[in-house]
Amino acid sequence: MIQVMNADRGQKSRTRKTTAVLAVVLGLAVVVLIACVGYHIYQRPLHDLLNYPVYGGMNDELKDSELFEDMQSGRSICFIGDSITYGFNNEGIPWYEPLVPYIRGEILALSFSGWKTSDLIANGDKIPSADIYVVAIGVNDVIHFDSDSVDPADAEEYREDLEQLSGLVLRISPDAKLYFVAPWPFFYEFERVENRADLYCETLEEWCDESGYIYIDPNPFILPIVEEDGLSKYSDDGLHPNAPDGVGLYSYAVLIAEHDRRMQN
Repeated sequence: MIQVMNADRGQKSRTRKTTAVLAVVLGLAVVVLIACVGYHIYQRPLHDLLNYPVYGGMNDELKDSELFEDMQSGRSICFIGDSITYGFNNEGIPWYEPLVPYIRGEILALSFSGWKTSDLIANGDKIPSADIYVVAIGVNDVIHFDSDSVDPADAEEYREDLEQLSGLVLRISPDAKLYFVAPWPFFYEFERVENRADLYCETLEEWCDESGYIYIDPNPFILPIVEEDGLSKYSDDGLHPNAPDGVGLYSYAVLIAEHDRRMQN
C-alpha cells in the first residue's frame, strides 16, 4: 500500500513539473510573440497604423468612375506631383492616401515639396515605369513667378512643360494612361494669383482635351465644402490639405469629379 501511494505521489509530482515547464514555455512564446508584433508596429510608419477615409465614405457614386475602375484593375499606378502628393506639412500623408485601400495594383510615386512642372522634367530619369499615372502638379507653377501680371505667355510655357513631361512619361511607359489633376485651390493669395490659377487650369484642361489625356478638376467640389465647414478643418496652412480631413476631401473630390466627367461624356 505504501509503495502504491509513493508511486502516485511521484506521478503527481512529475505531472506538476511537466505542467510548470509547459506554462513557462507558453509564457515565453507569448512574450516573444508580443515582442515581434511590437517590433513590427514600431518599424511601421505612423500613418500605416491610422485610418484616412475618403470624405463621406466610399460609395457607389465614387466607384462609378474611370479612375476607380483603373484603381481596381490590378495595373500599377504612379502618383506624380508636388508637396500635396509628397505629403508636406501633414506628417507625410499624400493626398491619395485614402485611395490606397482600393488600389489592387502596385503603387508608385514621384514627388517633392516645392516642385514645379519643370522640376519633374529635370527629374525625369526618376519617373518609374507604370501602367497608369496620376499627375497633380501646378501649384508652384502658379505661385512662383516674377511678374505681377497674368501673362498668357506664361500659360503657354506651362503648356510646353506639360508636353515635355508627358513625352518623358510615355518614353518610359509607351502604353501608359495619364490623368492630370487641377491644383488644390488657393485660399489666401492675392487676386492675381487666383486669376493665374484659373488661367493655368484652363490651359491644363485644353491641353488634356487636345492630347487625349484625362483632366480632373476637384475644385468645384472642394470649395463649397470648405466654405460650409471652414478651411481650418481641411488645411492647417491654407495651402496644403491636412490629414485626415484634407486628404479625405481631396480624394473624394477627385473621384466625384471623375464620376461627373463620365456622366457628361
